[in-house]
Amino acid sequence: MSQWDNYADQATVPLGGKSSHAYLLMAGSTNPMQSQLVNGEVVVTYTDGTTDTLPLRNPDNWAPIEQDYFQDGFAFDTGAPKPFRLHLKTGLLTRDFKDYTSIKGFSTRAIDGGAATVLDMPLNPKKKLRSLTLKALANDVVIGLMSVTLVRE
Repeated sequence: MSQWDNYADQATVPLGGKSSHAYLLMAGSTNPMQSQLVNGEVVVTYTDGTTDTLPLRNPDNWAPIEQDYFQDGFAFDTGAPKPFRLHLKTGLLTRDFKDYTSIKGFSTRAIDGGAATVLDMPLNPKKKLRSLTLKALANDVVIGLMSVTLVRE
């Protein structure tokens, strides 16, 4: 999803049954001009019309596919644990990737092969699911949903 004309700005996937959590495997792009604001959102709609929303906020839980953010716990700190990232070249799942490369003149925290982000979205386990909608809200970002895993009780 994106605000760019050649992409849809939102997409909806039907869901069914009940679930306590949705685990989302997502990848896309963002940039420094979109930092500290909501880049997009994941909205789960229940059959009664109510919703739960997961904001995708750079840098808290939304990072570009090609690199990781620098966090030193001082000047550069999100105040939240880093989300799990899935290294697409090797399958390594980690919050603390160490084998960075560089993008000349841009970043020393590049991830060769890219990394998707794994997000946990708590849901109401008592309500029946209708759909999941992915929305791009910020300019200059691309948001992709690769998979959804629903935790069934």
